[in-house]
Amino acid sequence: MYEKDSYKQLILNGAIVVAAGLFAIFRPDLLTFFFTYPIYIVKVYHILWLLVAVVLVKRMIPGASGKISSGKIFRRFYKEAAGISPARDEKLLALKRRTDSGALRSALYWLLLLADIGLWRMVGMLSDAWIYIIVLFFVFMDQFCVMVFCPFKWLMKNKCCSTCRIDNWGYLMAFSPMIYIYSFWTWSIVALSIIIVVQWEYLYHRYPERFFETHNDALSCRNCVSKCTGKRKLR
Repeated sequence: MYEKDSYKQLILNGAIVVAAGLFAIFRPDLLTFFFTYPIYIVKVYHILWLLVAVVLVKRMIPGASGKISSGKIFRRFYKEAAGISPARDEKLLALKRRTDSGALRSALYWLLLLADIGLWRMVGMLSDAWIYIIVLFFVFMDQFCVMVFCPFKWLMKNKCCSTCRIDNWGYLMAFSPMIYIYSFWTWSIVALSIIIVVQWEYLYHRYPERFFETHNDALSCRNCVSKCTGKRKLR
């Protein structure tokens, strides 16, 4: 039932992205009307900004992190594995070097994609509306990666989202195209996303043992409390 509901949600979100794209092509005025529609003293985009900001801030609060995939940087998700030895510590360092290399490659590929978007923006091919559509598509792709196929799994060599080295990079990746829209509302969201990644990287380098099941038993399949979906099932 959980898996069926997840796929239904994925299809619904995909339909929203397609519908938004069609409106951007044929009736961009309706998109503008919707996002700028006044509700008392605020507009729709103010409400959407607040909702996104709340989600981002919650990611940085230990007590508000409900999933081990994004919360494993915090002490509450750490369960020290039994029998940790110098040999296992060496394995941890080897795993860290491998995943760090994958993270660097992922960052490089994303920066190249972001630069490509910037070039299209610079020559006038991407309006503000299309930047938002791209962001919406990236948000959809985050769920698609969880449910269907994730290229970062191949780059990072991790078995699932719970053990992903760059799980909390997702928001910055999704919202980064908004850097090309010069507004407080866009740049503040990008700034919060950057802070999330800075916090993530700081705690990762300070407590790498929390990220690997060689030392964190909470990440092992037998102790995992996260639901597996579709092709991302744990092995």
